[in-house]
Order: sequence, then structure tokens, then C-alpha cells
Amino acid sequence: MEILTIVATIIGALGGWECIRYLINRKTNQRKEEAEADGAEFGVLRETVEFLQQQLKSMVEQDAAKEARFIEQTKRLRETQDREHKLMNEKAAVELELQKFRCIVKNCPNRKPQNGY
Repeated sequence: MEILTIVATIIGALGGWECIRYLINRKTNQRKEEAEADGAEFGVLRETVEFLQQQLKSMVEQDAAKEARFIEQTKRLRETQDREHKLMNEKAAVELELQKFRCIVKNCPNRKPQNGY
């Protein structure tokens, strides 16, 4: 009987029923703690992924806006260059027509109209 009293005293000193529950459920409690830690870690990772996806989406939108501006600027530049090229061709045609009727050499006796050069 003395051994039973000593065992009961030791169990009582260690916390009684709570000590027995702890010893029985320690593996279950360990798995629960690991699951909670994993859940918290996955939550942080999920938030990080959402943040990065949001940043990527905003960068794609910015790139699309830049591309649209680039296309518009290219279109305006090409239109301007086309107008300039057309004007240069018209000027060259007018100068060629003018040279048919007018001598551009100074003091040329065949110059018409004579203008005192």
C-alpha cells in the first residue's frame, strides 16, 4: 500500500489528472501545434503571393498604358514624316519646274527675266 501512496503522491505533486492527460495527449497536442504553425506560415505565404500578384497586375497595366502611348506617338510621328516627305517632293517638283523657265547662273546672257545681276 505504501507504493500506491507514493505513486499517488508523485502524481498529485506533478499536477494530478492534468499530468495524466498531458502524458496521454502529448502527441496529439504536438500535431495540433504544428498544424497551427503551418497554418500561420501558409497564411503569410498566401498574403505574400496575393501582394506579388497585385504588383504584377499593376505593372502589366502600366506597361499596357506605356505601349498605347508609344503606339500613338509612333502614329503621329509617321504622319508628320509623311507630310514632310510630301512637302519635300512638292518643293523639288516646283524647283525643277522653275529651273525650266529660269536660268539660275549669275550674269547669264540667256537669263529670263533679266533682273540686273
